[in-house]
Amino acid sequence: MSLVESRDNVTDRRVVIYPAYINSNVTVAGGRRIPKDKGCKDPNVIEITDCCVGILKLKAEYERKSYSRQWWVLGRVRVQLKNEDGTLCNPAITDRRTLLLKVAELVPHHPSRSKQALAAKAAEEKRQREAHEKAERGAASASAPTAAAKGGSKKKKGRK
Repeated sequence: MSLVESRDNVTDRRVVIYPAYINSNVTVAGGRRIPKDKGCKDPNVIEITDCCVGILKLKAEYERKSYSRQWWVLGRVRVQLKNEDGTLCNPAITDRRTLLLKVAELVPHHPSRSKQALAAKAAEEKRQREAHEKAERGAASASAPTAAAKGGSKKKKGRK
């Protein structure tokens, strides 16, 4: 047997994390696996992978698969908790639940979160400014009579 053939027969022992597992906006029926107060708001696969690899020092891999309860959210992360000899890769992370809680704690502090927050705030301010300017233009044009408001041309009845 070659290594590839034996590897196909072995079950994958890595832990799967879908973003819905740690999303505080998802219900338990929708797939959340940790308490709502310990979850994070709208995590994505990139943030989860970065937290696992960069901070927790675990081997993690992104896969282009979707969760059956949220098929429109693409991506999942496979994380290796134990080495092939059975020892833990990170002694602080002993099981799946501990991993989910730790990742949910780390994702809100991810560097992309601060950039996203700044971009969202700037977009909101721009939208409010445009709405305010549109309202001012609407108020200015409402005071000036238009051609339709003056009466315009009317068709005489009974004549052709």
